[in-house]
This record gives sequence, structure tokens and C-alpha cells, in this order.
Amino acid sequence: MNWERIADVNLNRLNEALKFIEDVIRFSLENKVLLIRIRKIRNEFLKIKKDISLADIINSRQSSHDLGRAAKFDIQTKKTSEDLIIANLTRAKESARIIEEILKSINLKISNRMKEIRFQLYDLEKYIIGCLKKIFNPRINAVIDEKYLSAYRIKNMMDILENNGVTMIQLRIKTLSDRKFYNYAVRIKKFLKKKEIKFIINNRLDIARASGADGVHLGQDDMPARMARRILGENYIIGVSAHNIDEANKAEKEGADYIGVGSIFRTKTKSDAHICGLSVLKSICKKITIPVVGIGGITNRNYRDVFRAGAAGIAVSSYLFEGDLLKNISLLTHRK
Repeated sequence: MNWERIADVNLNRLNEALKFIEDVIRFSLENKVLLIRIRKIRNEFLKIKKDISLADIINSRQSSHDLGRAAKFDIQTKKTSEDLIIANLTRAKESARIIEEILKSINLKISNRMKEIRFQLYDLEKYIIGCLKKIFNPRINAVIDEKYLSAYRIKNMMDILENNGVTMIQLRIKTLSDRKFYNYAVRIKKFLKKKEIKFIINNRLDIARASGADGVHLGQDDMPARMARRILGENYIIGVSAHNIDEANKAEKEGADYIGVGSIFRTKTKSDAHICGLSVLKSICKKITIPVVGIGGITNRNYRDVFRAGAAGIAVSSYLFEGDLLKNISLLTHRK
């Protein structure tokens, strides 16, 4: 058995996968804690490479006639960036295990060090997947109020929204039973195919967890963001409504991932909504470092003003669902 060639290819695989993961953490996730973790793993791996006979392993290399050299060998298309990251994490774990097994008959001490790296990769994978789950684009948030649920088949609604530029979907139910709330949430989650489109539940942490939603949106009369974070953990997106700079500051300090500011204009969805206006939105956008989403009375005629005020996104409800859904969403998302 040519153990040297197997060791060589897996040392290379692990080195390449670790560097890829480090670059993702550094430039995409921008997570300092995870960056320190992956660098410690890479440094330990470099020490292990110095402690084994690399010269003999490299001399055994026969890449010129390797069966895996062909461009199409073992190729699998990665549909999303998340798929690519998970593939490299898997590649790193598999290679670490193979190197560990080969080293058992050569140097048990070094093999055990490789085993430690493998388990560190298991832990790292969990945290990275959690971070990926929280990456969201707040640009177009379709807020589905309970009064619009009977107007469309859920599958048709999801097809239109996710294929025409919506980046987040929020379910807001106030008067229906918990069972109906849960059933609607499960159906929306079922028919929402694109992972990058995040599904948010209004207020109800229990419904969010039970249905597999990506997060919750909390009003000023709902549970504080800090308590919601304690219950849900770091992997859930938490949005908080704010009507002034003080509420927005408090929400950010308590761990909110985005702020919903409104009502920007008069809205059909909430007749008693307090009107904040563009000036309040602009002042909040200047002070807050997390994304700010404008909500309330937004249509194709005024949404550009919301973005000009500094908002990272808009939340739209009555404009979308009280009319031709496909036409209305297209007016907001299909840029000229």
C-alpha cells in the first residue's frame, strides 16, 4: 500500500481547505473570534508537517499520471457559496481523519495531535454554519399580514416572491390561533426554496423555533431583544421595531441584527401607526451601525426616498398584496 501518496494528497487537501476557510472567515464573515480559531488550527497543522518526514512523502508524489488529474474528475457543482464553504469544511475533516489514521502506525503522538485538529474542525464547523445562517440581505422584506393569507395559495405566493427579488419574508399574525399560526409558518418554510431568502416570524419566538424560521421581529411591546437572544441563541436573526433614535440605540446594544423604522408614510396595514417620516429614518441611519429597514406606506412611488435616507432595505405589505403581486414586486425590484 502506497501510504506516502495517500498522505501527500490529504496533506495538500487539508492545507488548501484550511486556507480557504480562513479567507472566508476573514473576508466574508469578518469574525475575529473565528479567525483566531482557524489560525490556531493552521499553525498547529504547520507544526505537525514539520514533525513528519515531508521529503519522503513529497518524493513519492506522482501527480503527472494521477487518475484524479483530469479536470472533470470527481467534480460536483456547488449551487451556493454556503455549499462551497460546507464542502471545504467536509474536505478538511475527511483529510484530517485520513492523516490521523496513517500516522497511527508511524507516530502515535503526532496522530493524536491530528485527532485534536479534527475535533477542533468539528467545533469550528458548528460556529461557521451558525454565522452563515445569520447572513441576510434586508433590501426587500415582504411582510405577509394574516389578512392576505387567504388571498393566495402559499406555494404560488412563495414562487412569486422568491423569484422576483424579495430577500426576506416576514409572517405577521395577531388574531389567529397558535395552531394556524404554526401551520402557516411551516407551509411558508416548506415552499421557500432559496436559502439566502430569510424567513422571519413576527414576535413569536416559539413559532419561529418550531417552524424552522431564520429569526424573529420584535415590537416595542414585545420581549426585549436581549432576552430573545438568550432564548434563541446566536444563530437566529433578531429584528426590532424603533420609532426614534433612543429605541434604535437600545435595540442595537441589546443584540438586534437589524432595526425596522416606521411608519415612514401613512399605511393601510396599520391605521393607528405613528408616522416617523424620512427625517427620523435618516437620523437613525446615521447613528446605527446595523442595517436599518424602513417600513410603512412604502410603494413604487416613494421607495427610492427611503433608500436615499440611508436605509439598507424596505419592508412592504399592503402595496404588494392589495393588487397584482407580481407586477407590484417587479416595480420595486427590477431596476432599470
